[in-house]
Parts: sequence; structure tokens; C-alpha cells
Amino acid sequence: MDFRIVHKPSDVSTLTLTKASATEIEKWDMVALDSGLAIKWVAASTALWYAIADAGDGETEVLVYSDPNIVFAGTPDEAFAATNRGTEVDLVGTTTQLIDLGASSTDVFKILPTDDAGTVGSSTDEVLFTINKTL
Repeated sequence: MDFRIVHKPSDVSTLTLTKASATEIEKWDMVALDSGLAIKWVAASTALWYAIADAGDGETEVLVYSDPNIVFAGTPDEAFAATNRGTEVDLVGTTTQLIDLGASSTDVFKILPTDDAGTVGSSTDEVLFTINKTL
């Protein structure tokens, strides 16, 4: 499952990023930079944005949200614990985007500190988070 937006401010910021024409980025993908060009996220990404629209083969730009106040929902890679509330975590996965609740190295996401941030004991229910690091 892709991450989805659950709350977006009315005055949300967007950016247009340059990408290589052969790079394909799908709507709702997390997007990072590599050598100054937008790419689909990788686990080692240290800053992220959220793709607003598809940017296919032959296109050289991708439109992204860059607002840290957008709240997203996504699937965790392990069971959510109460101690995960308010923590900084990573993005993991290969083709599926997951929230890495384990040891964090890039801290690209921040789990909401609220009681409704996730269902304790569940690895299938959605966890609420914001992007912690954008450029």
C-alpha cells in the first residue's frame, strides 16, 4: 500500500523537481534527490517529498508536496508499540513503502505523538506520521 494523506493544510507548499527523463515516479511515491535529480525513494534517502502526480518516462519534472505539516498514514514494518509515538523513524521496503519502526538511521518520518498515531500491537493498521526531513 502507498502512503496516503489524512490531513493537508489548505495552503500546502509544492515544488517542481527536475528528474532524468528515463526515471519513472508514480503518484503517491515518496521522492528523494540523487545528484540533484528527483528519484523514487530508496531506504537510504535522507530527505523526502511526496509525489502529487505521475512523472513517467520522457518527462523531466515531478510535482511534489514539500510541506512538513501534512499528516500521512502508512503501514509499519512491525507491530506498533506505545513507545513508537512521537519517535523519528525511517522508510523501508523494496517496491512497497513501509514505516520502519525499528532502529532509525535517517529519521525521515516522525510518528505523531498522539494516542491515535497507531494501534498498539498491530502491524497491519495504519500509522500516522509527518515527513521529518525535506530540503
